[in-house]
Amino acid sequence: MRYYLTLFFVLLISSVDAEDKTTLYDFRYWTAPDHTRIVIDTEEDTLFSLSKDNNYIILSVDDAEVLSETFSNIFFEDKRIKKTRIKRDQGTIKLIFHTNKDYIVKHFTLPPNAKYKYHRLVIDVIDLESEVVGTVDSTEKVFPVKKKIILVDAGHGGEDSGAIGKNKSQEKNVNLAIAKKLVTTINQNSDLTAVLTRSGDYYIPLTKRITIAQRQKATMFISIHADSVESTSAKGASIYTLSEKGNNSQLAKQLEQSENSVDQFGGVETVIDSDKFLKNILTDFSRKDRDIQSQQLANEILNQLKKIGPVHKKEPQTANFVVLKTPAIPSVLVETAFISNPTQEKRLTNSKQQQKIAISIYQGIINYYHKIENPL
Repeated sequence: MRYYLTLFFVLLISSVDAEDKTTLYDFRYWTAPDHTRIVIDTEEDTLFSLSKDNNYIILSVDDAEVLSETFSNIFFEDKRIKKTRIKRDQGTIKLIFHTNKDYIVKHFTLPPNAKYKYHRLVIDVIDLESEVVGTVDSTEKVFPVKKKIILVDAGHGGEDSGAIGKNKSQEKNVNLAIAKKLVTTINQNSDLTAVLTRSGDYYIPLTKRITIAQRQKATMFISIHADSVESTSAKGASIYTLSEKGNNSQLAKQLEQSENSVDQFGGVETVIDSDKFLKNILTDFSRKDRDIQSQQLANEILNQLKKIGPVHKKEPQTANFVVLKTPAIPSVLVETAFISNPTQEKRLTNSKQQQKIAISIYQGIINYYHKIENPL
Protein backbone atom coordinates (compact mmCIF):
# COMPACT_ATOMS: atom_id res chain seq x y z
CA MET A 1 0.00 0.00 0.00
CA ARG A 2 2.83 2.39 0.82
CA TYR A 3 4.43 1.64 -2.58
CA TYR A 4 1.15 2.33 -4.35
CA LEU A 5 0.72 5.72 -2.68
CA THR A 6 4.31 6.69 -3.43
CA LEU A 7 3.99 5.67 -7.07
CA PHE A 8 0.71 7.55 -7.42
CA PHE A 9 2.25 10.66 -5.88
CA VAL A 10 5.20 10.60 -8.31
CA LEU A 11 2.90 10.18 -11.27
CA LEU A 12 0.71 13.01 -10.04
CA ILE A 13 3.52 15.49 -9.70
CA SER A 14 5.64 14.59 -12.71
CA SER A 15 3.26 13.30 -15.35
CA VAL A 16 2.87 16.68 -17.08
CA ASP A 17 5.24 19.58 -17.40
CA ALA A 18 4.64 22.03 -14.53
CA GLU A 19 4.67 25.03 -16.84
CA ASP A 20 1.49 23.81 -18.53
CA LYS A 21 -0.35 23.25 -15.26
CA THR A 22 -2.54 25.22 -12.90
CA THR A 23 -0.92 24.99 -9.47
CA LEU A 24 -2.86 24.18 -6.30
CA TYR A 25 -0.54 25.67 -3.70
CA ASP A 26 -2.00 24.67 -0.35
CA PHE A 27 -5.02 23.25 1.50
CA ARG A 28 -6.52 24.29 4.85
CA TYR A 29 -9.59 23.19 6.82
CA TRP A 30 -11.53 24.76 9.69
CA THR A 31 -14.25 23.01 11.71
CA ALA A 32 -17.00 25.23 13.16
CA PRO A 33 -20.10 24.13 15.10
CA ASP A 34 -22.36 24.52 12.05
CA HIS A 35 -20.00 24.07 9.08
CA THR A 36 -16.60 22.96 7.85
CA ARG A 37 -14.59 25.35 5.70
CA ILE A 38 -12.15 24.14 3.03
CA VAL A 39 -9.67 26.67 1.65
CA ILE A 40 -7.47 25.99 -1.37
CA ASP A 41 -4.76 28.39 -2.53
CA THR A 42 -4.88 28.62 -6.33
CA GLU A 43 -3.83 30.66 -9.31
CA GLU A 44 -6.00 33.40 -10.74
CA ASP A 45 -8.80 32.23 -13.08
CA THR A 46 -8.43 28.58 -12.07
CA LEU A 47 -11.00 26.45 -13.93
CA PHE A 48 -12.95 24.20 -11.60
CA SER A 49 -16.33 22.59 -11.06
CA LEU A 50 -18.07 21.41 -7.90
CA SER A 51 -20.63 18.62 -7.63
CA LYS A 52 -22.22 16.79 -4.71
CA ASP A 53 -24.20 13.70 -3.84
CA ASN A 54 -25.60 12.51 -0.51
CA ASN A 55 -22.30 11.03 0.59
CA TYR A 56 -19.57 12.95 -1.21
CA ILE A 57 -18.48 16.25 -2.71
CA ILE A 58 -16.23 16.37 -5.78
CA LEU A 59 -14.05 19.32 -6.70
CA SER A 60 -12.62 19.00 -10.23
CA VAL A 61 -9.78 21.30 -11.28
CA ASP A 62 -8.73 21.36 -14.93
CA ASP A 63 -5.09 20.93 -15.90
CA ALA A 64 -3.82 21.08 -12.34
CA GLU A 65 -0.90 19.99 -10.21
CA VAL A 66 -0.32 19.91 -6.45
CA LEU A 67 2.85 21.22 -4.84
CA SER A 68 4.84 18.33 -3.39
CA GLU A 69 5.43 20.14 -0.09
CA THR A 70 1.70 20.62 0.53
CA PHE A 71 0.41 17.33 -0.89
CA SER A 72 -0.15 15.77 2.54
CA ASN A 73 -2.34 18.72 3.57
CA ILE A 74 -5.07 17.46 1.24
CA PHE A 75 -6.05 14.57 3.47
CA PHE A 76 -8.46 15.65 6.18
CA GLU A 77 -11.34 14.33 8.26
CA ASP A 78 -13.66 15.77 10.89
CA LYS A 79 -17.24 15.32 12.07
CA ARG A 80 -18.55 16.07 8.55
CA ILE A 81 -15.79 14.77 6.28
CA LYS A 82 -15.06 11.05 6.76
CA LYS A 83 -12.05 11.11 4.47
CA THR A 84 -10.54 13.01 1.57
CA ARG A 85 -9.16 11.38 -1.59
CA ILE A 86 -7.38 12.69 -4.67
CA LYS A 87 -7.78 11.22 -8.13
CA ARG A 88 -6.45 12.15 -11.57
CA ASP A 89 -8.86 11.81 -14.47
CA GLN A 90 -6.76 12.48 -17.60
CA GLY A 91 -5.82 16.17 -17.25
CA THR A 92 -8.13 16.87 -14.32
CA ILE A 93 -7.44 16.56 -10.60
CA LYS A 94 -10.42 15.52 -8.53
CA LEU A 95 -10.60 16.06 -4.79
CA ILE A 96 -13.26 13.75 -3.36
CA PHE A 97 -14.62 14.60 0.09
CA HIS A 98 -16.57 11.67 1.56
CA THR A 99 -19.18 13.05 3.96
CA ASN A 100 -21.13 11.52 6.83
CA LYS A 101 -24.46 12.69 5.41
CA ASP A 102 -25.94 15.26 3.07
CA TYR A 103 -24.92 18.90 3.56
CA ILE A 104 -25.48 22.30 2.01
CA VAL A 105 -22.40 23.18 -0.05
CA LYS A 106 -21.47 26.76 -0.93
CA HIS A 107 -18.34 28.11 -2.55
CA PHE A 108 -16.75 31.40 -3.50
CA THR A 109 -13.34 32.78 -4.48
CA LEU A 110 -11.24 35.44 -2.77
CA PRO A 111 -8.41 37.57 -4.21
CA PRO A 112 -4.99 37.91 -2.57
CA ASN A 113 -4.70 40.36 0.33
CA ALA A 114 -2.16 41.50 2.90
CA LYS A 115 -2.16 38.09 4.59
CA TYR A 116 -2.57 35.71 1.65
CA LYS A 117 -0.56 36.05 -1.56
CA TYR A 118 -2.56 33.54 -3.62
CA HIS A 119 -6.13 33.50 -4.85
CA ARG A 120 -8.33 31.29 -2.69
CA LEU A 121 -11.16 28.91 -3.44
CA VAL A 122 -13.38 28.55 -0.37
CA ILE A 123 -15.88 25.69 0.08
CA ASP A 124 -18.28 25.66 3.01
CA VAL A 125 -19.89 22.34 3.99
CA ILE A 126 -22.91 23.44 6.03
CA ASP A 127 -25.29 21.52 8.28
CA LEU A 128 -28.72 21.21 6.68
CA GLU A 129 -30.55 22.48 9.74
CA SER A 130 -28.64 25.76 9.86
CA GLU A 131 -27.09 28.35 7.58
CA VAL A 132 -23.62 29.77 8.29
CA VAL A 133 -24.79 33.35 8.49
CA GLY A 134 -27.67 32.76 10.87
CA THR A 135 -26.59 29.94 13.15
CA VAL A 136 -25.88 30.23 16.84
CA ASP A 137 -22.83 28.33 18.11
CA SER A 138 -23.94 24.88 19.30
CA THR A 139 -22.15 25.53 22.61
CA GLU A 140 -24.54 28.40 23.31
CA LYS A 141 -27.87 28.26 25.08
CA VAL A 142 -30.62 30.84 24.80
CA PHE A 143 -31.41 32.45 28.17
CA PRO A 144 -34.36 34.35 29.66
CA VAL A 145 -34.50 38.07 28.95
CA LYS A 146 -34.25 39.20 32.60
CA LYS A 147 -30.92 37.49 33.25
CA LYS A 148 -27.69 39.44 32.78
CA ILE A 149 -26.21 37.77 29.70
CA ILE A 150 -22.74 38.83 28.63
CA LEU A 151 -21.63 37.89 25.14
CA VAL A 152 -17.84 37.52 25.02
CA ASP A 153 -16.48 37.80 21.50
CA ALA A 154 -13.04 36.36 20.70
CA GLY A 155 -11.92 38.45 17.73
CA HIS A 156 -10.83 36.86 14.43
CA GLY A 157 -10.53 33.05 14.02
CA GLY A 158 -9.99 30.42 11.33
CA GLU A 159 -8.52 31.91 8.15
CA ASP A 160 -8.50 35.30 9.85
CA SER A 161 -5.48 35.04 12.15
CA GLY A 162 -5.61 38.70 13.17
CA ALA A 163 -2.31 40.34 14.05
CA ILE A 164 0.90 38.30 14.14
CA GLY A 165 3.45 38.93 16.90
CA LYS A 166 7.19 39.24 16.40
CA ASN A 167 7.55 35.70 17.73
CA LYS A 168 4.77 34.47 15.38
CA SER A 169 2.00 34.35 18.00
CA GLN A 170 -1.43 34.72 16.38
CA GLU A 171 -3.93 37.19 17.76
CA LYS A 172 -6.88 34.85 17.17
CA ASN A 173 -5.42 32.32 19.64
CA VAL A 174 -4.67 34.96 22.29
CA ASN A 175 -8.18 36.39 21.95
CA LEU A 176 -9.83 32.99 22.36
CA ALA A 177 -7.68 32.05 25.37
CA ILE A 178 -8.53 35.28 27.21
CA ALA A 179 -12.20 35.09 26.17
CA LYS A 180 -12.54 31.55 27.53
CA LYS A 181 -10.95 32.56 30.83
CA LEU A 182 -13.26 35.57 31.04
CA VAL A 183 -16.34 33.40 30.42
CA THR A 184 -15.25 30.91 33.08
CA THR A 185 -14.67 33.73 35.57
CA ILE A 186 -18.02 35.40 34.85
CA ASN A 187 -19.94 32.14 35.12
CA GLN A 188 -18.69 31.64 38.68
CA ASN A 189 -21.01 34.50 39.56
CA SER A 190 -24.55 33.11 39.86
CA ASP A 191 -26.05 36.49 38.92
CA LEU A 192 -24.36 36.51 35.52
CA THR A 193 -24.15 34.26 32.48
CA ALA A 194 -21.43 34.53 29.86
CA VAL A 195 -21.52 33.07 26.35
CA LEU A 196 -18.80 32.86 23.69
CA THR A 197 -19.41 33.89 20.10
CA ARG A 198 -16.88 31.25 19.04
CA SER A 199 -15.53 28.37 21.09
CA GLY A 200 -12.82 27.21 18.68
CA ASP A 201 -10.58 28.17 15.78
CA TYR A 202 -13.06 29.10 13.06
CA TYR A 203 -14.19 32.31 11.39
CA ILE A 204 -17.46 34.06 12.26
CA PRO A 205 -18.51 37.04 10.12
CA LEU A 206 -18.81 40.31 12.04
CA THR A 207 -22.52 40.63 11.25
CA LYS A 208 -23.14 37.14 12.61
CA ARG A 209 -21.52 38.12 15.91
CA ILE A 210 -24.15 40.84 16.20
CA THR A 211 -26.87 38.35 15.26
CA ILE A 212 -25.68 35.98 17.98
CA ALA A 213 -25.89 38.78 20.55
CA GLN A 214 -29.47 39.53 19.52
CA ARG A 215 -30.48 35.87 19.47
CA GLN A 216 -28.97 35.27 22.89
CA LYS A 217 -30.80 38.35 24.21
CA ALA A 218 -27.45 39.60 25.46
CA THR A 219 -27.39 42.55 27.85
CA MET A 220 -23.70 43.30 27.28
CA PHE A 221 -21.15 42.72 24.50
CA ILE A 222 -17.38 42.46 25.13
CA SER A 223 -15.03 41.92 22.16
CA ILE A 224 -11.48 40.76 22.94
CA HIS A 225 -8.57 41.78 20.68
CA ALA A 226 -4.83 42.58 20.69
CA ASP A 227 -3.24 45.61 19.06
CA SER A 228 -0.51 45.59 16.44
CA VAL A 229 1.53 48.43 14.91
CA GLU A 230 4.83 48.64 13.06
CA SER A 231 6.67 49.95 16.11
CA THR A 232 7.77 47.25 18.55
CA SER A 233 7.83 49.72 21.45
CA ALA A 234 4.11 50.55 21.50
CA LYS A 235 2.49 49.07 24.59
CA GLY A 236 -0.58 49.11 26.78
CA ALA A 237 -4.26 48.24 26.76
CA SER A 238 -6.98 50.34 25.12
CA ILE A 239 -10.79 50.31 25.29
CA TYR A 240 -13.00 51.34 22.39
CA THR A 241 -16.67 52.21 22.15
CA LEU A 242 -18.65 52.82 18.98
CA SER A 243 -18.52 56.07 17.06
CA GLU A 244 -20.53 56.09 13.85
CA LYS A 245 -18.27 58.91 12.60
CA GLY A 246 -15.06 57.04 13.40
CA ASN A 247 -12.02 58.50 15.10
CA ASN A 248 -9.42 60.98 13.92
CA SER A 249 -6.43 59.22 15.51
CA GLN A 250 -4.10 57.32 13.17
CA LEU A 251 -4.20 54.17 15.34
CA ALA A 252 -8.00 54.13 15.48
CA LYS A 253 -8.24 54.51 11.69
CA GLN A 254 -5.75 51.69 11.24
CA LEU A 255 -7.71 49.47 13.61
CA GLU A 256 -11.00 50.28 11.89
CA GLN A 257 -9.57 49.25 8.54
CA SER A 258 -8.09 46.05 9.98
CA GLU A 259 -11.04 44.93 12.10
CA ASN A 260 -13.71 45.78 9.52
CA SER A 261 -12.06 44.03 6.55
CA VAL A 262 -14.50 41.14 6.75
CA ASP A 263 -14.67 40.57 2.99
CA GLN A 264 -11.16 39.14 3.07
CA PHE A 265 -12.37 36.07 4.92
CA GLY A 266 -16.15 35.86 4.76
CA GLY A 267 -16.53 36.05 1.01
CA VAL A 268 -20.22 36.90 1.00
CA GLU A 269 -20.39 39.33 3.87
CA THR A 270 -20.75 43.07 3.42
CA VAL A 271 -19.75 45.57 6.07
CA ILE A 272 -22.86 46.84 7.80
CA ASP A 273 -24.05 50.31 6.96
CA SER A 274 -24.99 51.43 10.44
CA ASP A 275 -27.89 53.66 9.42
CA LYS A 276 -29.56 50.92 7.35
CA PHE A 277 -28.87 48.22 9.93
CA LEU A 278 -30.18 50.22 12.88
CA LYS A 279 -32.88 52.26 11.12
CA ASN A 280 -35.85 50.24 12.35
CA ILE A 281 -34.26 48.89 15.51
CA LEU A 282 -33.04 51.83 17.56
CA THR A 283 -34.70 55.09 18.44
CA ASP A 284 -32.46 58.10 18.90
CA PHE A 285 -32.99 57.81 22.64
CA SER A 286 -32.03 54.15 22.92
CA ARG A 287 -28.97 54.70 20.72
CA LYS A 288 -27.81 57.56 22.93
CA ASP A 289 -28.48 55.49 26.05
CA ARG A 290 -26.43 52.61 24.60
CA ASP A 291 -23.52 54.95 23.89
CA ILE A 292 -23.58 56.39 27.42
CA GLN A 293 -23.66 52.91 28.98
CA SER A 294 -20.84 51.73 26.72
CA GLN A 295 -18.72 54.68 27.82
CA GLN A 296 -19.40 53.89 31.49
CA LEU A 297 -18.51 50.22 30.99
CA ALA A 298 -15.33 51.15 29.10
CA ASN A 299 -14.22 53.44 31.94
CA GLU A 300 -14.71 50.73 34.56
CA ILE A 301 -12.79 48.09 32.60
CA LEU A 302 -9.97 50.49 31.75
CA ASN A 303 -9.63 51.47 35.44
CA GLN A 304 -9.09 47.80 36.30
CA LEU A 305 -6.62 47.17 33.48
CA LYS A 306 -4.55 50.12 34.73
CA LYS A 307 -3.92 48.14 37.92
CA ILE A 308 -2.17 45.22 36.20
CA GLY A 309 -0.13 46.89 33.47
CA PRO A 310 0.37 49.90 31.22
CA VAL A 311 -2.44 51.42 29.20
CA HIS A 312 -1.92 52.96 25.78
CA LYS A 313 -4.59 55.62 26.28
CA LYS A 314 -5.73 56.87 29.69
CA GLU A 315 -9.31 57.35 28.50
CA PRO A 316 -11.62 55.14 26.42
CA GLN A 317 -11.37 55.75 22.68
CA THR A 318 -14.02 55.65 19.96
CA ALA A 319 -13.98 54.03 16.54
CA ASN A 320 -16.46 52.83 13.91
CA PHE A 321 -16.09 49.09 14.60
CA VAL A 322 -18.77 46.99 12.92
CA VAL A 323 -18.77 44.44 15.72
CA LEU A 324 -19.83 47.11 18.26
CA LYS A 325 -23.08 47.86 16.44
CA THR A 326 -25.08 45.63 18.75
CA PRO A 327 -28.42 47.37 19.21
CA ALA A 328 -29.38 48.92 22.55
CA ILE A 329 -26.79 47.20 24.80
CA PRO A 330 -23.43 48.44 26.15
CA SER A 331 -20.69 47.21 23.84
CA VAL A 332 -16.92 47.64 24.10
CA LEU A 333 -13.85 46.36 22.27
CA VAL A 334 -10.87 45.60 24.52
CA GLU A 335 -7.42 45.81 22.95
CA THR A 336 -5.65 43.88 25.71
CA ALA A 337 -2.06 44.82 24.73
CA PHE A 338 0.24 45.15 21.72
CA ILE A 339 1.09 41.73 20.31
CA SER A 340 3.60 43.54 18.07
CA ASN A 341 5.65 44.33 21.20
CA PRO A 342 7.77 41.22 22.00
CA THR A 343 7.53 41.83 25.77
CA GLN A 344 3.77 42.23 25.65
CA GLU A 345 3.46 39.31 23.23
CA LYS A 346 5.12 37.14 25.87
CA ARG A 347 2.61 38.37 28.42
CA LEU A 348 -0.36 37.79 26.11
CA THR A 349 0.65 34.17 25.52
CA ASN A 350 1.18 33.42 29.22
CA SER A 351 -1.78 31.64 30.83
CA LYS A 352 -1.39 33.37 34.21
CA GLN A 353 -1.20 36.79 32.59
CA GLN A 354 -4.25 35.96 30.45
CA GLN A 355 -6.12 35.13 33.65
CA LYS A 356 -5.12 38.47 35.19
CA ILE A 357 -6.49 40.27 32.14
CA ALA A 358 -9.72 38.26 32.31
CA ILE A 359 -10.18 39.00 36.03
CA SER A 360 -9.60 42.72 35.43
CA ILE A 361 -12.24 42.82 32.71
CA TYR A 362 -14.61 40.88 34.95
CA GLN A 363 -14.08 43.30 37.85
CA GLY A 364 -14.77 46.20 35.52
CA ILE A 365 -18.07 44.56 34.53
CA ILE A 366 -19.00 44.04 38.19
CA ASN A 367 -18.21 47.67 39.04
CA TYR A 368 -20.28 48.86 36.08
CA TYR A 369 -23.33 46.87 37.18
CA HIS A 370 -22.91 48.05 40.78
CA LYS A 371 -22.90 51.69 39.76
CA ILE A 372 -25.88 51.56 37.44
CA GLU A 373 -27.91 49.58 39.98
CA ASN A 374 -26.87 51.77 42.91
CA PRO A 375 -26.78 55.34 41.60
CA LEU A 376 -25.89 58.12 44.03
